[in-house]
Amino acid sequence: MFAEVANYANDAAAVEKSLRLLQAFVQIAAGTTSSATDAKTWNMARGQFALARRYLRLFKWIDFSQASTATWTSSPPSPRRILATAKNMLLAIYFFMEMFCITNAMGITTSSFLTALQHHALQVWFLAISTSLVLTTYDYLSQNTESAILASNLVLDCCDILIPGSAVGWIAVDSVTVGIASSISSVIAGQQIWVRVQKEAKEKEMRKKEKSMRKVRFDKGTKVSEEEREGLSEKIGKEEASNGVVDGSVKALANAVGDGNGGVKKRSKKA
Repeated sequence: MFAEVANYANDAAAVEKSLRLLQAFVQIAAGTTSSATDAKTWNMARGQFALARRYLRLFKWIDFSQASTATWTSSPPSPRRILATAKNMLLAIYFFMEMFCITNAMGITTSSFLTALQHHALQVWFLAISTSLVLTTYDYLSQNTESAILASNLVLDCCDILIPGSAVGWIAVDSVTVGIASSISSVIAGQQIWVRVQKEAKEKEMRKKEKSMRKVRFDKGTKVSEEEREGLSEKIGKEEASNGVVDGSVKALANAVGDGNGGVKKRSKKA
């Protein structure tokens, strides 16, 4: 269990959703408290959680830009390809615009231009979620995805759309409702990330085990080869030693025969 929690905590998206859930909780607390001092404290905590999330998604627009390109180039021509590409592209534009507003969020600047840019970025986010809702409806009608996944995505989008919609004034809801919707969507998204992270961890562990097994087999094969080489060398040494003895015996016999022939020749001369 601790390993699974560690896997989840080491994922940037999981950390961002966890902070989002905490932000939703303090937003609900700020909207329900009757004390102005407590409301100020909760709103301060909410701002800090929101700022921490901004750091984690500062360059998120790159991921969605790549996703939009991959969706457009890898999918066959269809309405779904258009919707999926439009969704990813709008999210890329939203995060790209939001990136420039980080100094206002940090309190370093108070630029009215960046405030307006943040407002327009939220409008783009609203359009992206709206496109996602249309895409989910299309998948449901076409039965391209499992019903459980479609239901989760539908609830997720319906909750998320309240956040930018209320911020830009297109949906009239109070902060408590937005906090509740944000907490629900954070739990759903966190569950999806949990499944993905644990799956990736298991696949990584399997690859690690396979690599270890290949290494063991390689080491065993190398050891066998070395033993075979040692046995072969020992066998060759014995054969060479045996050949040396035989060669020595042959040479001795040849010398003896030679000496005998020499003696015969000498006796022949005397005769």
